[in-house]
Amino acid sequence: MRLVVGAVVLALSPLAPVSAQTAPPPVTAPDPARLAAAQALIERIMPADKRDAMVEQMVRPMLDNAREAMSNAPMFADMARDNPKLASAMNGFMNEEFERSIATTKAAMPALFDAMARAYARRFTLDQMRDIGNFFKTPSGRAYIETAPTIMSDPDVQAAQRAMMNQTMAGMQERMAKLVETLRAEAKKQP
Repeated sequence: MRLVVGAVVLALSPLAPVSAQTAPPPVTAPDPARLAAAQALIERIMPADKRDAMVEQMVRPMLDNAREAMSNAPMFADMARDNPKLASAMNGFMNEEFERSIATTKAAMPALFDAMARAYARRFTLDQMRDIGNFFKTPSGRAYIETAPTIMSDPDVQAAQRAMMNQTMAGMQERMAKLVETLRAEAKKQP
């Protein structure tokens, strides 16, 4: 579902008025000592050698839920019933896009974790990061590190995600049709 919403947002973003687009606020460089502590903390919480597996454990269940929600949405369910070849093509497309999403996420991890380290360094003091790091050295902290990525595959979490996605998809066909009408009408107004 995020892929669909993201695609729509990306497709429509050039249509937003330039005056509505604002520059991001200036970012101050974090203190070097705090940045080093933040980098060490992130390495403890999300070790580099386990990040790919963490992505798989967190993202794949969400993508599987998105696939199920899209497949059960009336517009896709009708398509699958009426034309199995179109349904097969759509499933192939979703498989490719989901794998691309996972690969892109994995490739973006170094930059993401560098950004997270800077964010941690701006938000937490050295003492706070030490305390957080100490927690992750405890048996409970280590258990959290090992278990947290698997939370997205828990049956209760998956059921809640499916319910949310089904609610999001409800009426999507009608909303998309209305959007297309609006875009066509606006396009006709252009010189």
